[in-house]
Amino acid sequence: MKRLLLAFLLCSLEAAASTPRPADEGVRFRTLDVVLTSDAPIAAWQVEITTDGGDSRIVGVEGGAEPPFDAPPRHDPAALQSGRIILAAFDTGRALPAGKHRVATLHLREAGAAPRYQIELVAAGDPAGERVSATVTVDPRSPTP
Repeated sequence: MKRLLLAFLLCSLEAAASTPRPADEGVRFRTLDVVLTSDAPIAAWQVEITTDGGDSRIVGVEGGAEPPFDAPPRHDPAALQSGRIILAAFDTGRALPAGKHRVATLHLREAGAAPRYQIELVAAGDPAGERVSATVTVDPRSPTP
């Protein structure tokens, strides 16, 4: 009896494992580049990014395009899978030259209506630790089905 029950369970597990699961309909992935622009060198920065509308989750954070901000920025890992994240980075030895630079990349999972992304520059500083004027934008790439 035990062997019969075991054989039945094994067959059930095999059948369940081989049954194709339907793909998540309406789910897409998007990549957003975080771009910082300043007329002064940047040695530190902090931004807050939120999503509004739709079903959007942050699923990954990458660094920027060039040193010293090519490593992923500091962030709370618990903020992943939510619609709000604060990113920050600093380097006391080097700074980005004045200009426009990609300082981070976000990977998002979206479903339903397209969300709106809002970004706010909390702080930007030069190598001496002085606050500098800067702007920050997100540059969305095309969604991947």
